[in-house]
Amino acid sequence: MIKISEAITEIINGNSFLQFGFRYRLLNLSQLSAFIKPQIEVRTKKEIKISAITMNLSRLQKRFSKLKPKPEEYEIKNITTYSNLCIMTFIKTGEIHAKINKFYEKTQQRKSYITISEGVNEITIIFDNGLLSMLKNLISEKPKFKKENISAIGIKFDEKYTEIPGLIHFLVQHFMMQNINIIEIASTYTELFFYINQNDTKLAFNTLFNRFMK
Repeated sequence: MIKISEAITEIINGNSFLQFGFRYRLLNLSQLSAFIKPQIEVRTKKEIKISAITMNLSRLQKRFSKLKPKPEEYEIKNITTYSNLCIMTFIKTGEIHAKINKFYEKTQQRKSYITISEGVNEITIIFDNGLLSMLKNLISEKPKFKKENISAIGIKFDEKYTEIPGLIHFLVQHFMMQNINIIEIASTYTELFFYINQNDTKLAFNTLFNRFMK
């Protein structure tokens, strides 16, 4: 048997929509208490009063607000965009790896856009659409996934945010609220790249610029 507070934490952490509304105080706690009451009773294995749930929600909400800066404290240093990109994912093999390395060398010689994400079983490359024929000449294998007409939204942020939980989640929420589908995400120490459909480029850029740029 677990405590009411533990049950509430599990429910909130398991639902991104509840997290967003809960963290920024967009929800009526009494109504939220009634909504999650059945879920809490299943977890705690006992009948719970709504007032007890509301009290615990109020305490948890105060702790949530201390986990990261307030929204107005976030600041993005720079936003860049890249258009006319293509995404391809291949099953990871030694042969495919070698061919992608050759493709990478050729794109570097042309100073074209390319990024590579490597997992345990797959390799994804994102590159300029204009290099598609070059890639096909190097790699005859059919990709597991392919999508053209992609844009990249690049975000540069301060180093201090690498030690503060929540920045990536906070940015993703803003895309979600605008119904922008994120196809891929890549990152370095202080840079994030969101890969989206090219038709969403202007909306994504304006959303981030108006919200975060000072």
